[in-house]
Parts: sequence; structure tokens; C-alpha cells
Amino acid sequence: MSESNYEPTPEQQKAFRRRGLLLIVLWTVALVGVYVFVGNAAITAQRDARTEAIAETADRMDPSKPESGLTEADIPAPASAVPVKAGIYVDRIVAMSLPEVSWTVDFYLWFSWNGSADLNPGATFQVVDGWIDSKELAESYDEGDLHYQMFRVVATITKSFTVTRFPVDDHLLTINIESTALERSAMVFVADKESSGTSSRAKVPGYGVEKTETKPIIEKPHAYKTTRGDPRLPVGTKSVHSQLRYGIHLVREDWGYFWKMFQALYISVAISMLVFFIKPTDVDPRFGLGVGALFAAVANSYVSSSLIPQSGVSTLTDMINGLGAFTILLTVCQSTISLYIYSILDEEEMSRIFDRTSFVVFAGGYTAVNLMLPLAAALN
Repeated sequence: MSESNYEPTPEQQKAFRRRGLLLIVLWTVALVGVYVFVGNAAITAQRDARTEAIAETADRMDPSKPESGLTEADIPAPASAVPVKAGIYVDRIVAMSLPEVSWTVDFYLWFSWNGSADLNPGATFQVVDGWIDSKELAESYDEGDLHYQMFRVVATITKSFTVTRFPVDDHLLTINIESTALERSAMVFVADKESSGTSSRAKVPGYGVEKTETKPIIEKPHAYKTTRGDPRLPVGTKSVHSQLRYGIHLVREDWGYFWKMFQALYISVAISMLVFFIKPTDVDPRFGLGVGALFAAVANSYVSSSLIPQSGVSTLTDMINGLGAFTILLTVCQSTISLYIYSILDEEEMSRIFDRTSFVVFAGGYTAVNLMLPLAAALN
């Protein structure tokens, strides 16, 4: 008897049906499990990253919390230190680049103090974690014991951007000013909260500058745990400098950038799910759509990854791109199983049920995770 005239016995048909039903149940359970497990792990990671970012921002702008290498005893200014009132007004954020881990800022910096003019903090200040591109003395005067200096400074500052939640991220940019010659035992900055601020011209594409009721300028002691090779100092000596710190908190204003980045990926995933409405035996469109969508997802991943620094951290961008590519791959696997049920088990109706069930699980699971994941990263 030729294979084309082969007719399965009733017992074989029942066995094929049981096998097909088992495949559908196992597939559905496994698919739901994958989305629940992966979604929960990713959402938890993003929520934790958001919590850590809030805590880190608060600590960096809290003058009462000592930094590494310092103790509570280092926080009070020594009685011998000359107080220098200092402030910062940010005029422009010239540039910011996440991949190049740097930003450039144009700002005014001023000092006023009573006492000897020889203190001269304007001659010895530096921008910590960066370099001064230009420095111009805009105004200076001496009236008896009162001395005042104002500089216009353009500086490029290195910044290790935390991109775990990119592209719904926020960043605290800080301008840190210290004197290279005067330690905290000789001079301590007093933050000029009344006059410091940020101009409305200071903007970064894709971000907004968060406005706060309190001026984000503080003074913190900063320690250098090294003698810098000075033979006069005993081993273990640390120099503590007064650091003036001004913070600019950048936040995402809306979801426009997010949707712009992932719209191609979402369309690719949607196209891959159209195969559930194509007969499994139509192999070219059934498998071709998934393969094409997978290439588009990989291209989207490559482009979005170029927008952030290279690191071993799994970012929100990586998670969304990975979930999209993995979903498309699973649709190709589903098409293979559906073709097996349709052709080998000869269960056309069961194949259709399998396709419809898979569509519901894929669409529901993928949509749910992609809604909750960015919200977990963005919301407090």
C-alpha cells in the first residue's frame, strides 16, 4: 500500500489526538511560565535599580553623609578654616554624551570671603572629575577685608552614567569644585543657596531639568587617601579638601523617546505573530515572516545599543530587545510544532486551535511584560 493511501486506524487517530493535545498543553504551560519567570526577574531588577538610583542621588547631595574614607569627625569644619561663600549658576549645558561618558557645561562660579586677599581661591580651584576648557575672570573687587571674585567657566566633566534603566533613565550631573592648594583645615566653602541656580537655557535633548524647592548646592569634605609621594608625610596620611558640589537632576519628560526607540521592534514582533493566521503548510510565508522579523529585531538591538556605553550590565534596552528577539524565535518554534500537528499527526483542526491559543498567550504575555517593565524602571 502506497504512503499516499495510508489511513490511520481509529486507535492511531486517538493516539495522535492525545499527542497533539499534550503538545498544546505543555507548550501553553511552558510559554506562560517563561513570560512569568522572565518578566518577574526583569521587572524586579528594574525596580531595584530605580530604588538604588534614588538612594544614590539622595546620598550624593546630602551634606551630612560622609563619603568613603571619611568619618563623622571629618564633617564639621575646623575652627581655623576660613569660610568662603561660593555659588554656581549654570548658564548652558553645552553637550552630553552617554557613550563618551562626559558632559560639557558653561557656568558662573563666584567666591566671597573676609580676611586676607592672599587666600585667593579663584587662583587654585579645579573641577574634580573633569578639566577646565576655558576660565575667564568676569568680575573682581576688594573692599577692605571683603573680597569677591566671579569666573565664567566652561568645563568638560567625565560622568559614569548609570544606564541600567535607559531609555527611561534619569541622571544627576554634578559640578564639583575644590582648591588644589588649600585643605579643609585652612578653607571651607559655604554654599550660596540664595544666588545659585540653573538657567532655563540649560537643556539636554530628551531630558528635562528637575526643579526642586531647595537649591541643589552643598559643601562636602572630600578625602584623598594618598601622600602623593611626599616624603615629609607619614604613610596613611590623607588630605581632606572642602568640595563645593552643585547638582543638576535630568529626568525623562515623556515617553516619546522610548516609543521612538522600540517602535520598529514592536512592529517586528507583531508581524511575527501574524503567522498564527497562516496555514502551517504554507511554509514560505509561515516561516519567512518570523525570520525577517528576527533580522529586524537584531538590527534594532544593534542601533539602540550604540546609544549607551559598552558595559556588562543588562540594561532595560537589552531586556526589551532580548525579549522581542526571543519572542520571535519562539513563534518560529511554534510554527514548527504546528506543522508537525497538521502534517504528521494529521490534525488540521487541532493545529488551528494550537495557533489561536499560541496567539493569545504570545500577545498577552508579551504585551503585559512590555507594559510593566518600563513602568517598573520609571515610577517611584
